[in-house]
Amino acid sequence: MQNLLSCVATGTFLILLPSPLIAADVNHSESENPDGMTQTPASSPAALPLTDANWKRLPPHPRLFADPARITAVKSRKDEISQQLLALLQNDAESKLVSEPLVYPPTGFLLDPVRKVQGRILTLALAYRLTGDKRYFERARKELLQLADLPEWRPSHFLDVGEAALAAGVGLDWLYGDLTPEERERIANAIVKNALLPSLDVKEGTNSWVDGDFNWNQVCHGGLVVGALAVAEREPELARRVVDRAVRNLPKAGAAYAPDGSYPEGPSYWAYGTTFHVILVEALRSVLGTAGGLDRMPGFLQTTDFMEQMKAPTGQDYNFSDYHKRGKSEPILLWFAKERGRRETAREELENLAAAHRTILDAPAGERRDIPLSRHFALEVLWWNPELPPMRAATALPLHWTASGSLPIAVLRSAWGDPNATYLAIKGGTPNQSHGHMDVGSFVLEAGGVRWALDLGTESYDKMRAAKLNLWNYSQNSSRWTTFRVGPEGHNLLRFDGALQDITGKAEIRALPVTNGVVGDVVDLTPLYRGQVAKAERTVRMYPDRSVSITDEWTTGDRPVRASFQWLTTATVTRTSDGVRLEQAGR
Repeated sequence: MQNLLSCVATGTFLILLPSPLIAADVNHSESENPDGMTQTPASSPAALPLTDANWKRLPPHPRLFADPARITAVKSRKDEISQQLLALLQNDAESKLVSEPLVYPPTGFLLDPVRKVQGRILTLALAYRLTGDKRYFERARKELLQLADLPEWRPSHFLDVGEAALAAGVGLDWLYGDLTPEERERIANAIVKNALLPSLDVKEGTNSWVDGDFNWNQVCHGGLVVGALAVAEREPELARRVVDRAVRNLPKAGAAYAPDGSYPEGPSYWAYGTTFHVILVEALRSVLGTAGGLDRMPGFLQTTDFMEQMKAPTGQDYNFSDYHKRGKSEPILLWFAKERGRRETAREELENLAAAHRTILDAPAGERRDIPLSRHFALEVLWWNPELPPMRAATALPLHWTASGSLPIAVLRSAWGDPNATYLAIKGGTPNQSHGHMDVGSFVLEAGGVRWALDLGTESYDKMRAAKLNLWNYSQNSSRWTTFRVGPEGHNLLRFDGALQDITGKAEIRALPVTNGVVGDVVDLTPLYRGQVAKAERTVRMYPDRSVSITDEWTTGDRPVRASFQWLTTATVTRTSDGVRLEQAGR
């Protein structure tokens, strides 16, 4: 068999053989009776409300995430990973000591500098608490006071406020004993004036971040809870009001994880929203002694299964929705490993940490290395549990994984730990959700160490704004869908007459019974093509020889349609007498 991919018409099925062959065709029939489906939103299980008993006795500062006992425990750790974490923390702190002062623009977004100051404060403050090195305290103090002295934190774009509240809250709490009374007052007043009070101007029931089902809910409430708990003894009623509202509304975003852990906004926004969900949980636990059930919402602890499945054999993510390339540092994986009692949950993160640590060891004596770490890396140091059982082999993970809920999605792979494995991931769901693309039924395919079918990820938000496109309008005829990477043209879709998918539709996925070692899933696309065809389905299968097939079937309604099948690839495509031939990377 030749080492290439080719396309051959076979009548009914789209058959893909990773060794060399891809075969493509489709089947359709006529019908008078359209078949539709209505979308049912995910339910939002309520969290347990906090009681007077939870608020009865606030622990003294520092109390958020790491009280003195936790610091003592971290200092005493002798295991290899703990030593790597501490070395990376100190190296990062040294880098931040010589970083350029931040510039906060007088207008526009504050998100970029606020995220940077957040990383500086967390790293420097924890490094100070672990080492006692006053240089770290002085620089953290300087950054903290500069943030506190800003006239406002841009409540018109409340993500900026949520991120700033986290930075200021942790800084005030962790450095409390070394700050002067006047400095404490300045920082606490800034949290109240710039974060807590403005948050109350945004009402529930307005489809805002307060009760939305998207990452802003998690980020804004997460930062606000940290800020509120940092000033709770000064502003008890205000703090409780902010915290209670967060506990009441976070489940509306957390419902997205049910029942299997998939996250509709895609892998990069999974990292953003889920990190702040965890931060909120840990803030509540450390100060009030409970997370009110927010740490055990249906599907939440299983959401790392979703992220493990999104990682393809080549190391690339299944980069659907508004995907931005993720960094190599994902601190919450250590938190989930701790919560699930599974070291392998953090496999990739631990490998990346070990590689970063080797970079430090390879540096000449006394020389620091600039290593890109998450701005939340300091929390990772606190979340690591050296008592976890040994790592299980990756082969223990499922080769066929199907999730339902807010994001139906399926993954079929031939093996774990093999960069040449066959991998096919396909999504259902709807375009009409935060950061959604018109990509329902789209897929990515890898075989032989090559990605043959692509998802391009998101377009630059700045470019979309410059083109005067309505980024966040998900209505049927929104200009959002005219962007190549976001609209239907930029995805591996079945289409009829070149029309848009119906944004009111949602595609469910059902797993097929395993037959003679063949696994598969069916994506019901009918609701996405309402008014175009009566019925449409896409079926994917993987066979024991690592080949896969994709079958598109549809039933027309009362008029003929022009059907098309889209496939995005960076391969060289050559027409042949019986199809097309793809060649890439010598295959």
